[in-house]
Amino acid sequence: MRFFYKCFEVVHANTPELIDEAYKLRYQVYCEEKGFEDAEQFPDGREFDEYDRRAAHSLIRHRDSGVFVGVVRLVLPDSSDPGSLLPTERFCSLNSHPELAEIPRHLIGEISRFSISKTFRRRIAEANSISGIYQEGANAASIHPRFDRRLLPHVTVGLIAALVQMCKEHEIQYCYAVMEPTLLKLLGRFGIHFQSVGEPVDCHGLRVPSFFAGDDLIAMMHKRPEIWSLLGADAFSFSQPHANNSLAAN
Repeated sequence: MRFFYKCFEVVHANTPELIDEAYKLRYQVYCEEKGFEDAEQFPDGREFDEYDRRAAHSLIRHRDSGVFVGVVRLVLPDSSDPGSLLPTERFCSLNSHPELAEIPRHLIGEISRFSISKTFRRRIAEANSISGIYQEGANAASIHPRFDRRLLPHVTVGLIAALVQMCKEHEIQYCYAVMEPTLLKLLGRFGIHFQSVGEPVDCHGLRVPSFFAGDDLIAMMHKRPEIWSLLGADAFSFSQPHANNSLAAN
């Protein structure tokens, strides 16, 4: 993934300013581009919800322009209410997996707001133009040939790498997610597979309730050196007494 590092960097939103950038990018994607959320509910142009009070965030930044192009959130266990359900547990009908009930709650988080801006090509083109004004015809492909095909998968995998790093930092060993089938298919091309744990749900389109164990994800990425290099270290391990609770065999 040398191409990723040449064009992008993973930025952990560990300051109020960077968290604000995450909220702004989410507003752009979920309110302006996709219309999933009501923009009138966020007059300041920042999209957030009740889960952000216990979440970690990461961004992907385009190096040359400084434009943030992707964002992902890791919802953490509620320290004030250890038994509090995560969004997937609250809103999806999950299949019975006795293994899940055996996992300590403080080891489980949830991936959400996994987003890449559709308009980042235009914004990068604006930032790289001499006048600062984007003109139709001066498309972003002139900055990076075959822009869509080459860059979008790299940003996607970059967000997964950011997620793994956040899990390690916050000692999260397992994650729920409600994933688009197209995203699951794209990740599968890189050898990254999530386990389905429930029937697909209609939430702004079809979504699949999914789950992964950190060690399983690390093992998948380790088999692909070009993906593994994104983690920035060869020492990641989530091994704990419950590390064998993988659902892969179910």
